[in-house]
Amino acid sequence: MSTPDLSMIDAAAWDEARRCLPVIRRLAENPVRTRSDVVAAAEELGCGPTHAYALLRRYLTDARLTGLLPRRRGPERGISLLDEAVDAVIREVIDSVYLTRQRPRIVHLVEEVQRRCVAEGLRVPSRKAITARVQARPAREVVAKREGRKAARERYFPAVGSLEAHWPLSLIQIDHTLVDVIVVDSETRAPIQRPWLTLAIDVCTRCVAGFHLSLAPPSATSVALCLSHAALSKESWLAERRIDADWPVRGIPERLHLDNAKEFRSEALKRGCEQYGIAIDYRPVRTPHYGGHIERLIGTMMGKVHLLPGTTFSDVREKGDLDPEKTAAMTLDEVERWLGHAIAGVYHRDLHRSLGITPLAAWKRGVSGDDTTLGRGEPTAVADPRRFLIDFLPIARRRIRRDGVALHSIAYWADVLSTWIGHPEPMIVRYDPRDLSRIYLLGPDGVYYDLSYRDLRRPPISLWEHRLALKRLHENGRSLVDEEAIFRTIEAMRMIADGAVRASKTARRQRERRPHAVVEGRSDLLPIEHDEADRFRQINEGLAPHERMFPVEEWE
Repeated sequence: MSTPDLSMIDAAAWDEARRCLPVIRRLAENPVRTRSDVVAAAEELGCGPTHAYALLRRYLTDARLTGLLPRRRGPERGISLLDEAVDAVIREVIDSVYLTRQRPRIVHLVEEVQRRCVAEGLRVPSRKAITARVQARPAREVVAKREGRKAARERYFPAVGSLEAHWPLSLIQIDHTLVDVIVVDSETRAPIQRPWLTLAIDVCTRCVAGFHLSLAPPSATSVALCLSHAALSKESWLAERRIDADWPVRGIPERLHLDNAKEFRSEALKRGCEQYGIAIDYRPVRTPHYGGHIERLIGTMMGKVHLLPGTTFSDVREKGDLDPEKTAAMTLDEVERWLGHAIAGVYHRDLHRSLGITPLAAWKRGVSGDDTTLGRGEPTAVADPRRFLIDFLPIARRRIRRDGVALHSIAYWADVLSTWIGHPEPMIVRYDPRDLSRIYLLGPDGVYYDLSYRDLRRPPISLWEHRLALKRLHENGRSLVDEEAIFRTIEAMRMIADGAVRASKTARRQRERRPHAVVEGRSDLLPIEHDEADRFRQINEGLAPHERMFPVEEWE
């Protein structure tokens, strides 16, 4: 069953699922549960045992909050199509062979299941079917039976009210800081401003989980982009920036520890975290020591930044008579690449005094284990990076018309829209404020579809540029604003900024806030000539969403 968009879920249905979750989770994690346990849970929920069993089955199949949302009557997708006798064999072999301290591999489990089915004259199940039933077992139960109860307690024991983190990704801290360096314009090398850095640290290993660098002040979107960078594999990110280093930190974190800033309180962030099973802990008011790990990391990174040209230092006494604007020499992209080297190539490989080993070694030990420490195993990977990113983007609701979808007075189109022309209800649209050349439509099938400008000759623009253009048009007395006027105004603004770039820091900042052009294959944000529309479409189709989105500046 496809996962519904979180913003489309009715508040009453969401609250009902949240009410059921702790009861069903407790039932699922009970390895010796009986029918009386299910009946007691049903009474607690105010429903019958049959419904409680149904909720339990759905939770064991998909241990996410959306799996407990109320459903309409009728057969469900994903129900087992295997014969009950085959299912019984799989369950018995999982219990007697796989869930033992010998810890056999999946391949041995599959061989034994298939051997017994052949011996009993039953249809042989596929490896996928067998693996799915292993994955449906509560992770706590699997670890307890294969590695021991102590390991299960260390890995899954709640750390409520504590910043202790016993395994990688059990606790992530995120915070922002102004970087102590002034960046310059990418063309003229004239100074612009200090950028903002959103940084995430894995408390257990002290590894940097991810970061996001921007000229814009912190926002909910910058938090989401930092979280996405932390959760996704960084191999392509490193390759795009020509960073020859190992940065293995990836996977869905279990808890986030945040302060009480507005950007950490957004409903989109809360629902997205609930969807992926990420708990959020907020720092108690006026207790800065609770954020000690991330604060020390920020201090460490800023200490390294003070070696760069254009540094402002963190203390006016350190700066002396140095003028940072006169020494500034690095663009935003260059600072981002420098930070990637400083993190993956230096910080992760330096001995950490508190740990006694390097953060990189602590991560590998926490995942794989060693002679004295039991590893947690590979973290839970993001199954759908595209969906993970989109789940945190701003939303709008639009009707599908014959000429496509209109958002921000701009027309969008894709061939798939012809299927839904005249759809009676507005449909969910998500957009990236940093680049309005592409938006994401949630279809009735629960899948997001990419929509591009209807006129592919239009250049990529940011929401910041769009709002500034509307402001200029209204100041000029335009009450009705159309797409042509918006892009014409933005083009005029860009020409003015380019002409004044050497004389005005504001103009340079405006130009740097545009979507970036392609630099050595890093982004799909190209200004399009009339005869290059097809090539533009091909370039876009060849890139993954996270490859298109991460290198681009955020403005909203």
